[in-house]
Amino acid sequence: MTLVTTIGSIADRINKNSYRNETDVREAIVNRVLHELGGDIYDPLAVRREYTVDKRRVDYALFTSTSAAAVFIEVKAPNSADDGDRQLFEYAFHQGTPFAVLVNGREWSFYLPAEQGNYSERRVQKLDLLERDPTDSARVLERYLKFDRVRDGSAHSDARADYQSAARQREAEKTIPRAWQDLISQPDELLIDLIAEKVVSLIGFRPTDEQIEAFLLAPSAATARSFPAEPAVPFRRVEHSPETTKPLGSRKVSFEFLGQKYKEQDAISALIFVLQNLAKRDSGFLDRFAKQAPGRTRNHIAKTRSEVYPGKPELETYTTEIVPGWWLGTNISNRDKDRLAKIACDVCGLKFGKDLIIEFPNATA
Repeated sequence: MTLVTTIGSIADRINKNSYRNETDVREAIVNRVLHELGGDIYDPLAVRREYTVDKRRVDYALFTSTSAAAVFIEVKAPNSADDGDRQLFEYAFHQGTPFAVLVNGREWSFYLPAEQGNYSERRVQKLDLLERDPTDSARVLERYLKFDRVRDGSAHSDARADYQSAARQREAEKTIPRAWQDLISQPDELLIDLIAEKVVSLIGFRPTDEQIEAFLLAPSAATARSFPAEPAVPFRRVEHSPETTKPLGSRKVSFEFLGQKYKEQDAISALIFVLQNLAKRDSGFLDRFAKQAPGRTRNHIAKTRSEVYPGKPELETYTTEIVPGWWLGTNISNRDKDRLAKIACDVCGLKFGKDLIIEFPNATA
């Protein structure tokens, strides 16, 4: 009889409530399974029954040498809960046994007592013989309890690998909320583009990056919010001059550039002013700047409109020719404007915060 056949037979009898007590589980289930796994249950050097541990007894101790048990197996009555795990762990701790199994006939729980976490976190596998097909159940039992695998250490190595994998998954699950908070507190270009593209698919036009940032930086990014649609910055060459006296709107940006004070109607106009003036001072500036300024999904600045948003011609409307032959993507967040201004200063040897003093709204939120 094979292990798969044996498990099928056991499962059938479990369904018929044939196993009445703990003795039935030991004699009619565990003994049969251990035998099919290659264990000589009649060899006391390999399988010791009622093994004494600090004046108490564990149902089975599996040995690969005469020095110490490699596996403890504790048997409970049919359908009993995992109330034996504390007792089983105490046995294992006293002996330094690395692997422990709790069985109530239908359910087999496999533990690494020496690892970190509570009982459930140190359980590397829980096998229910009625929920899985016999082939799958046999695969699990062979992975952890096949005698030649226990003997050469591969069973324990696989159990540790499974524990570490589960621990990583638990840690990842705990960290996802923190990662999300980090993303929305400092929205990066890829996240903004993903949201923008979804909005386009829903309503047919793109929100501004500032609108998306405002949503992500709101107290609850999960709360539905309504933001008025804003038109794209039109194609234009912007001519600027020192501080003007025209009325200023709420989005106007004041800044200092090379010792002079300026005001622009919005943040993108301020960035364009800086780039245009740096280009006037240094004919090679934009070539060097373009190499340092690409984003994750766009180029920010390029010699053609199509190169700003590669493969996305529908987004070319969000570009402006700032000097002949150079196009800037205008639908960018204030965080990106701040980053580009700093790169521009580095490229031309100016000091951000001294030669250029500018604050883009919410750029460092």
